[in-house]
Amino acid sequence: MLNKNSIKKLTCLVAIAGVTTAIGFPVLAKPRSFYPRYALFQPSAYSSVPYRNSEKDIAQTLIQDGKFANLVDELKQAGLLDTLKQGNYTIFAPTDKAFNAVPKDVFKRYSQSANRMKVLKYHLVAGEITKEKVDSGAVKTLEGQPVKIVVDDSTGTVKLNNAIGKYPSTVASNGVIIEVNEVLLPTGF
Repeated sequence: MLNKNSIKKLTCLVAIAGVTTAIGFPVLAKPRSFYPRYALFQPSAYSSVPYRNSEKDIAQTLIQDGKFANLVDELKQAGLLDTLKQGNYTIFAPTDKAFNAVPKDVFKRYSQSANRMKVLKYHLVAGEITKEKVDSGAVKTLEGQPVKIVVDDSTGTVKLNNAIGKYPSTVASNGVIIEVNEVLLPTGF
């Protein structure tokens, strides 16, 4: 049978456990902000983040994927596909669906070879996109103009200008492929 002293100790113990639990739950529920902010750009840096891995270079990986046929064709016409076989790059890769959604008047301007090169280089970044570049809110492309990076930590959405970067990214032998749902257009295009 429990005496008065034992009941006091048990009550105190239950109260401590209750307070500890109440304090601990909000900490456990807090989202991990590093995941969306950096993992799209450096997927292999986070062991808990899924990503696709390819032992092939960016060009071969885009060709084999199947949903980037328009991008591959455009890169080939511009002479940039061979560039993506060497060196280290990050590419914002619009899907075929994204290319098909480009308005006709924009596509007509894009079809001029100088404009094609400008738009395609606007999808390429030399090397890896670092944490510092993500935190700065923009990254400079090979075209020379920056692409704006906006991260919504609460939803995990990463926007590149108005395009949405899709998880998981693909790590190729010479860089990162980030699928986007829109063709990115440089300022003034």
